[in-house]
Parts: sequence; structure tokens; C-alpha cells
Amino acid sequence: MKSYIGRWIVIVLMSFLMLSCSSIRARTEIPNKEWTVYPGIRQDIKDTGGVFSGKRSDPGWVKGLVTTILIIDLPFSVAFDTLVMPYDLYRIYVPNYSGEKTTNHQDNP
Repeated sequence: MKSYIGRWIVIVLMSFLMLSCSSIRARTEIPNKEWTVYPGIRQDIKDTGGVFSGKRSDPGWVKGLVTTILIIDLPFSVAFDTLVMPYDLYRIYVPNYSGEKTTNHQDNP
């Protein structure tokens, strides 16, 4: 009985550590640096669709666990994506931002 409690504690702890991980993963794996608003929610929906479409060859219990984690992660991704939306909008409207200040090297007459 104690081993089952330990396993559930590990599962619950890992679930809390993974909260909003889709939002972070969606921002670090941006293809062609195409920023969007609410990328974490899009990532959650895309991953959940991948589980249900049969693209994953995992056992059924793994699919159930992944789907459960993604559904639990969805409201946290909404909150995190809403919090960082100003940054996402900035990256959309200033696409060439590199984080470095540019200086103008023009000769003064």
C-alpha cells in the first residue's frame, strides 16, 4: 500500500512541476521565429490532437496520462500566455529584435 502512495505522490509532484510547460516549450521551439499570441494553448491543443489522431504509438495508459497532463496544463497555459501577451505582441510587431542595441555609425560633417 505504501508503494502506491509514493507513486501517486511522485505523479502529483511531477504534474505540479510541469504546469504551463507547453507555454514555455512553444516559445522555445518557434519555427522560423514566427511569434503568435497564446502559443501555449495552441501547443496543448496540437499535442492533444496528436494523441487522439493516432500519431503516437504509446500504450493506452501513457496516452491517457499525457492527455490528462495536457488538459490540466491548459488553464495554467492560458494564465501564463495572458501574462506574457505584451511580450508576444512586441515580438510580433518588432520581428527583428535581437536584444542588442544598434548604433548608428554615420560620420558627422
